[in-house]
Amino acid sequence: MSDPRLLPPPALAPRAPRAPRAKPDANPLRLLLALAGIASASALVTAMLPSITPASAAGASTTQQDAAVAPAPSVIHVQRVVQLAPGQTAPPNTSVQIAPQPTPRVRVVTVTRQSGKP
Repeated sequence: MSDPRLLPPPALAPRAPRAPRAKPDANPLRLLLALAGIASASALVTAMLPSITPASAAGASTTQQDAAVAPAPSVIHVQRVVQLAPGQTAPPNTSVQIAPQPTPRVRVVTVTRQSGKP
């Protein structure tokens, strides 16, 4: 008996050369990306530019009578809040609100005896 490890390897049959693999066409995706880029650029430019619609095209006609009837702007009241330092007094004719005091913290300590001691 001969040792199978000493035998020469069997001759392999020659393989036929592989045909080159067909790659998918990238042009439709490129076209889609280009159109999406144009649409997003258009949206950004539209958002950044002010509206340039003429008043006559918008349907609003302004005449001298319309301008005279326009209501006057309302008054905006400003309320300033100032925190006074200790010893300071408030200016005259001002309303003073007392700052709420924080609730005191309560600490409960319980001491227990260890088991086994009299």
